[in-house]
Amino acid sequence: MAKSSRASTIKANNQRLKRNVFGPVEAARLQRLSAKMREIAAQPKPTPRGRDEACRGDREATAAEQASETAPEAAAMEVDSAKPLSKRSERKRIEKRKKPSKIVFQKYSDRVNKKKR
Repeated sequence: MAKSSRASTIKANNQRLKRNVFGPVEAARLQRLSAKMREIAAQPKPTPRGRDEACRGDREATAAEQASETAPEAAAMEVDSAKPLSKRSERKRIEKRKKPSKIVFQKYSDRVNKKKR
């Protein structure tokens, strides 16, 4: 007969496993995580000015690109963006064909007629 999970021997074995097997594994994991967190905390924080300067450079480059565009190209881009945003009109409906059954059953009248004969 099987032993219940409430049996004292099962409880004792589970406690022993937690203490001897899973306990050290969890402790090692916690040490690794805390070491990683300490390493991240020890790194110097990036300066906010460095980020702003990089963003400014990107903004200046995009402004120069926009200024170099000519009017006909801009008009062509507007025409392209005039397309409908809805994709339902572009989708084509796929019709599913019902396949005929490969199993053929006798009609009720045929079965009754066979019994009468």
